[in-house]
Amino acid sequence: MTKTIKFTMRHILTLMFALVCCLQISAADDFDTFMKRIRKDSRRNPNVEKWLKLYDAEKGSFSDIDYSRNDITNWPPQKHLERLEDWAAAYVNEKNKHFEDETLADNIIKALQFWQDTNPNCKNWWFNQIAEPQALGIILIQMRAGKKQVPQELEAAILKRMLTDGGDPAKWTGANRTDICLHWIYRSCLERNEKDMQKAMQLVFDPIRYTTKEGFQHDGSYFQHGTQLYIGGYGDEILKGVTQVAMYALGTQYALDNDKVQLLSHFMRETYYPSIRGKYMLYDVMGRSMSRVNTLNKSRMAIFARRMIKLDPTHADEFKQIVERLTGKQPASYAVKPTHNHYFRADYTMHVRKGYTFDVRMVSNRTSRLEYGNKENLKTYFVSDGCNALVKNGDEYFNIFPAWNWTRIPGTTAPQMPEVPLAQHDWQQEGTSQFAGGVTDSIYGATAYAYDDTWAGINTKAKKAWFFFDNEIVCLGSGITSTNDNTVLTTLNQRLAQKTDAVLYAEGNKVVTAKDGDHIKASNINWVSHDGTGYVFPNGGNVMLDFDTQKGNWKDINRSMPNREETFQVLALSLDHGIKPADASYAYIVVPEAGDAKSLDAYCKKQHVNILSNTTDIQAVEQTDLGIWQAVFHKPSTLNARNITLTVDKPCIVMVRRHNNGNVTLHVADPAQKQEPINVEIKLKGSLKKAVKQMCDFTGTGIYAGQTKVYKLK
Repeated sequence: MTKTIKFTMRHILTLMFALVCCLQISAADDFDTFMKRIRKDSRRNPNVEKWLKLYDAEKGSFSDIDYSRNDITNWPPQKHLERLEDWAAAYVNEKNKHFEDETLADNIIKALQFWQDTNPNCKNWWFNQIAEPQALGIILIQMRAGKKQVPQELEAAILKRMLTDGGDPAKWTGANRTDICLHWIYRSCLERNEKDMQKAMQLVFDPIRYTTKEGFQHDGSYFQHGTQLYIGGYGDEILKGVTQVAMYALGTQYALDNDKVQLLSHFMRETYYPSIRGKYMLYDVMGRSMSRVNTLNKSRMAIFARRMIKLDPTHADEFKQIVERLTGKQPASYAVKPTHNHYFRADYTMHVRKGYTFDVRMVSNRTSRLEYGNKENLKTYFVSDGCNALVKNGDEYFNIFPAWNWTRIPGTTAPQMPEVPLAQHDWQQEGTSQFAGGVTDSIYGATAYAYDDTWAGINTKAKKAWFFFDNEIVCLGSGITSTNDNTVLTTLNQRLAQKTDAVLYAEGNKVVTAKDGDHIKASNINWVSHDGTGYVFPNGGNVMLDFDTQKGNWKDINRSMPNREETFQVLALSLDHGIKPADASYAYIVVPEAGDAKSLDAYCKKQHVNILSNTTDIQAVEQTDLGIWQAVFHKPSTLNARNITLTVDKPCIVMVRRHNNGNVTLHVADPAQKQEPINVEIKLKGSLKKAVKQMCDFTGTGIYAGQTKVYKLK
C-alpha cells in the first residue's frame, strides 16, 4: 500500500510539473498571439513622405512641432508619436516602398530617443496616461517585427516610462480604465510580464458589468464622469477598448467569458447602435464631444460590430445588418425594428421606428447635465432640459452646431437669453428636477419632465410630456411660467434645411410655400411640413417659422476646434409664449412620416389622437387606432375621459392598452423614484365590467425605482 501511494504521488508531481511547463509555454504563446494580432490590427500602408520633409534627422524631431506646448486639447507634441506610428507601420509593411528601409528605421529610433530625452508633458492627464503610452506601445510592437530593432536599452527605458507615466488602471473606472489597461497589455507583451498581463486583462474586462457608478447601468445606458449619460463619446471608447482586447484574447487563456460577451452584445444591439441612425449618432448622447467637427459620423464604429460577429456569433446576423447601415451599403431603415426604451437610470428615452428615431434627453437630481469641460461644448446648457433629436436619414443635424441658436434646442422650453449660461460646474452638474421619467412596454411609452430652473436668471418652469406611438409623437406642455425678461419659446426643431427642401405650412385652408429668408409668425397655422415630416398644431398657438441661413464659428462652441465659420440653411420652428408667461401651454404633434401636404391634411382630418388633458395636474392622450391611453399625473388626481376614468393616489405615469383580443394591460412608472406604493383605479368602458383597483408596489425597488411595472387586468 505504501509503495502504491509513493508511486501515485510521484506521478502526480510529474504531471503537475508538466502542466506548469505547458502553462508557461501557453503564456509565452499567448504573448506572441497578442502581438501578432496587435500588429495586424494596426497594420496600414501610409504615405510617410510628408513627414520625412519635416524631420530633422540629426535632432530626431519635426520642425513644425512645438514640444514645449501643453495644450489640454489637440496637444501638438502628440503628432510626433502619431507620425512615428505611421513610420513604424510603413517600415514593417512589405507593400510599402520604405519596407525594411534602414534609414527610416534609424529615423524612428532617433525620434524615440528624442522623445525620451525631451520628455514632453501635457496639462491634460489623458495625453500623458493614455494617448502617449498607447502610441509608444504600438510603435515598439511594430518595430519588434522589423529587420532592425529598437536598441534594448532605449526600449527598456520607454517601457519604464510607459509604466511610470501611464499609471495604475485599478485607480480608474469605465473607459479610462480600459484605455490604460490597453497600454499595460502592450508593455506586458513586450516584456513577457505574465503578472502585469494577468492584472491588465482582469481590469480591462472588469468594467463589463452593471454598476451604479461610472460604466454600464442596469437600465442599459452608460455613464461616465459621474452620473452623466455617455452612450457616445466615452461609450465609443469603452467599446473600442474592450472589443479590441477581446479580439486579441480570442482563443487564449485570457478570452472574454460569455456572460460579459452577452452584456456587451446587449448594450450594443439595444442601446449603442440604435442611437446611430444610418451612420450618424444622436447628438444628445455624446456628451461634450457633440461640439466637435464631424463628430456625429460614426461610420468608423462599424468595426465594433465586425468584431462582435466573431465574439458573439449567436447575433452575427444583427451585427452584419448594423455594418451594412453604418457603411452605407443599406439605407438607414434597413432591418430596423420598432422599440421604445426609457432609460430610468439616465433620464433618457429613445423611440425607434423603421422610418425614424426620436429621443428625449432630460436631467434630474439623480443625473448630471451635459458637461463643458476642457472648454468644449460651451453653449450646451439647455440641451439637458428635455431636448429632442428627430432623425430619418441621420444627417439632419450633421455639423450644424456652430450655426445653431443654442437657446432654441429642439424640444426645449427656454428664455431667449442673449448669452447661453454656463452651469455652475463644468464637469458634473446635477439637475434639480425630481420628476423626470417614463413608462414603456418596449414598443410604446410616455415620458414626463417637471422642468424648473432658477440658475443664472433663467427662472422658467414647465410641465413637459411626450406620448409615443407608431406614426406620431404628441408633445404637451403646461404651467409654463417665467420671470425672465426674455421671450420664452418652445422649439419643435432646429435642423439643416437645404434650399431644395420645400417648407410648407397650412394657414387656414391655404397651403403656403415658405421662401428662403422667411421669418413667419402667425397664430392660425394648422401644420408645417418639411422633408416629409409634419408638425401639427391641434390647438393653434403662436407659431414661429424661420427658414433662413445661419452662421457660426466652431471656436465659439469649442476652443479646441478650428477658427472656422460655417453657414447653413436652417429650419427653426418654435411656439412663442411671450415675455414672462404665466401658466402658458402648448400642444403639437410630430408626424415623422407624414408625406406630402395632401397626406398630412388627411392625417389631421382622421384625428388619430385625442388630447384628453393638458394641465399642471394631468397631461393625457388617447391613441384611437391602437387602443392606448397614456397619462402623466403630476399630483394625486382623477382623469375623466369619454371611455376611461383613471384615479391615482400619487404622481406617476400610467399607460393602459386594450388589445385586439380584448385583454387590458396596465403599465405604471414613478418618475420621482420615491419607492412608495402607487394605487391606481381604472374604469374602461366596453372592456372592464367594473372598476379595477391595482396597487403598484415600488417599495424597496432601489436602483430599479424608475422601471415600469406591468399588470394584466383582463
